[in-house]
Amino acid sequence: MNRFRYSRRKFWNAFIVALALTAMVTGLTWMILTRIGNPRAFEFTAAAGLIFLAFFSARMALLYFRDEVVLAILPTGIDDARWGVGVVQWERIKEITLHQRESEFELIIHLWPVNGVSERLPIDLDTLESDVDIIVHAIEGYLGVRSEY
Repeated sequence: MNRFRYSRRKFWNAFIVALALTAMVTGLTWMILTRIGNPRAFEFTAAAGLIFLAFFSARMALLYFRDEVVLAILPTGIDDARWGVGVVQWERIKEITLHQRESEFELIIHLWPVNGVSERLPIDLDTLESDVDIIVHAIEGYLGVRSEY
């Protein structure tokens, strides 16, 4: 049984990017509003910055502070908390593929069709604390993973 959480280092990197984007948005908002002569430019700029930062980092901060298991590789199946469907049994999984886009990795869980409808469940590996090879190796103990680069 393997359990993986969100990476704290990657959280801080994303948070720094969110702060930089917020600074750019507030700077642009302030330049536009002062250029057109709005007397409440400071208030509008502060509101725009707070809303923008909250939009980008509220969910990230919630996940960071909860520190819960996000991905669990169990003897019975795979459980990704981001799906909200519980454990997907190994018998329901038709195939697992690993996709890479530059330095980003994603697992796609292909399920056997039910009533003629097949389903795909993605697993974003970049935000997790563990290396991609460790996660793939844990899954390969139960089912093979096909790489598609």
